[in-house]
Amino acid sequence: MGSDQAESLRRMLAPRVTRRIAVVGCESGAGATTVALGLANALTLQGERVLLADEDRHGARATRLAGAAPMATLADVLGGRTPLDAALGARPAGGVAVLPAGHVPAGARLDERTLPGMRTVLIDAHASDNGALSAMAGAAHNFVIVMRPEATSITAAYACIKRLHHEFACRHFQLIVNMADKEATVMALSRNLARTASQYLGVEAGLAGYLPLDPLVARALQLGRCVVEAFPAAAATGALRHVASGIGAWPLRQEAVSQGMAAAVPA
Repeated sequence: MGSDQAESLRRMLAPRVTRRIAVVGCESGAGATTVALGLANALTLQGERVLLADEDRHGARATRLAGAAPMATLADVLGGRTPLDAALGARPAGGVAVLPAGHVPAGARLDERTLPGMRTVLIDAHASDNGALSAMAGAAHNFVIVMRPEATSITAAYACIKRLHHEFACRHFQLIVNMADKEATVMALSRNLARTASQYLGVEAGLAGYLPLDPLVARALQLGRCVVEAFPAAAATGALRHVASGIGAWPLRQEAVSQGMAAAVPA
């Protein structure tokens, strides 16, 4: 709790920037939605206003798990067709603000002017059929790569980093290992992946944290809820809150800061 309060104070004193974070699963089933929604809830518990953009156009999983009933899309808000508060619609008291992304065009602004009061925009990123990310996700300040502690997932994570580096010239990545059973395993695979990414791509891939193999995550999903909201004392909840408390120290991608979404390549 003390760590959360200190982080909240530090954020209030920091320069006002609407941080955009794209949460990307390196493969299907890696747990990107669990991480994106969990971080959104954890940041909200720190007193921060957070918007979660749900790019899952078919399942809208993050929207459902948040218990939200939005009335419009993020694209509607950014296009000036619907005010933000009206678009958010009904949601549980203290719940996370969630909007389906819709078709957000390249060049759209996600900042204090278009999203008043929002300090962080988390994007539950979903690739297109050809594997490309949206322009909105590609213009994020930070990329979070969600992976599992398995050989196939490690290979997929490296391929994901390589693609994002080539498509969006991103040089810094945050790794989150989901469903981890041993800390030593997490540390070893993250060091190996970071070393490989540095040697062959010239990019940095740092371990932001890991989620332990926690049965309460699956139980929360069965209940149609986020583990952070459903089980505050769960091990996975503590891990997500720990990651959230360190987000403010992540380096901002300067291309995204200076150019906004104009730096993105349309998907």
